[in-house]
Amino acid sequence: MKNIILYLTFLLTSTISTKLLAQHPHVKNVAWRIAGQIPAAPHQTTALGLAGAISGSNHHTLLVAGGTNFPNEMPWNGGKKKYYDDVFLYLKTNNELLLVPGKKPLKLPFNLAYAAVCSTAQGIVVAGGENEAGLSKKALLLNWKANELQVNFLPDLPQGLSNAALTVLGDVVYLAGGEDENGATDQFLALDLKKQQEGWKKMINLPHAVSHAVLLQPENSRDIFLIGGRKRNTGDTSTLYKNVFAFNADKQIWAIKEPLPYALSAASGIAKGNDLLVFSGDEGGTFHRAETLIAEIEREKDPLKKENLNQEKIKLQSGHPGFSRSVLKYDVVHNAWLTLASKLPYGTVTTNAVLLDGEVIVAGGEIKAGVRTPNILMGKIETKK
Repeated sequence: MKNIILYLTFLLTSTISTKLLAQHPHVKNVAWRIAGQIPAAPHQTTALGLAGAISGSNHHTLLVAGGTNFPNEMPWNGGKKKYYDDVFLYLKTNNELLLVPGKKPLKLPFNLAYAAVCSTAQGIVVAGGENEAGLSKKALLLNWKANELQVNFLPDLPQGLSNAALTVLGDVVYLAGGEDENGATDQFLALDLKKQQEGWKKMINLPHAVSHAVLLQPENSRDIFLIGGRKRNTGDTSTLYKNVFAFNADKQIWAIKEPLPYALSAASGIAKGNDLLVFSGDEGGTFHRAETLIAEIEREKDPLKKENLNQEKIKLQSGHPGFSRSVLKYDVVHNAWLTLASKLPYGTVTTNAVLLDGEVIVAGGEIKAGVRTPNILMGKIETKK
């Protein structure tokens, strides 16, 4: 009898929980506008924008820092990628983002781009990344308090990593994948921000090696979702994933979820209630063709044929059509994806999406091969019951 009562109690609780989750407001659309700009770098007259920049929200302030661009020439014309350490802060008004003036320029401890980033109650966590010196294993905690940028070092990662993904559940930040010197990794790490002295702990491996993925943690859930991404393959084109997996923090296991409608990498995303939103991303068509041409150029011995292939690659990359403008929504309760009706003004990859006072912020990013945007998008989230 006792077991029957316990079972019925569990069944009733589960039913009520599912109904409550289902009654949560769902995202209907996102209304986008350009709300601000990333300034030109010191000694530059034109704002070129940034890819791989840090962006996060902290004490009702947007922080954008680091990143890369090509200030002189595009990479296919021999242009060299430049890394930055500049920090920009913005306050949100009703319709725009206002740059916070400072007595002196704010800086990171070093140039940094393509780090894993997430905003937490303790501050903006930044892990790994790269600069002119190579991969970084440093981790930072950034806070904007009393008109002062506070930068604290967290424990180092076990190894240098770039293009990993980061999210937070409670006081614990989780880092998934990323690229080391040998390519994409399947490592999954956790750091308790209240027990920093314990360092990063190795968790059960990811279902596969991946970089450029989206990692999101829904509200009222103990699951962490790994979405899309890619893996570089030696001697072949990269694998782009449409796979979606969920890690349960209590059971410590990965589960297969409904995949994306199509393979996608270098996208950004946020969790809003029981919905996960994924913005833009690279579907891989031009990316794969460029990889194929680069491999053919490396194998070709005839100088004339090599130059013809190189010109074909330059034409392909300089005429890049841009990235997806779609916003994909995953319903956690129903394990289902759909595409929202409203599109982004332009597609943007290798950037972060940030929630700031209930609105989505996407700062900068790459809009075509080698081309960044200085624009900062703000999206007003429309919900329905």
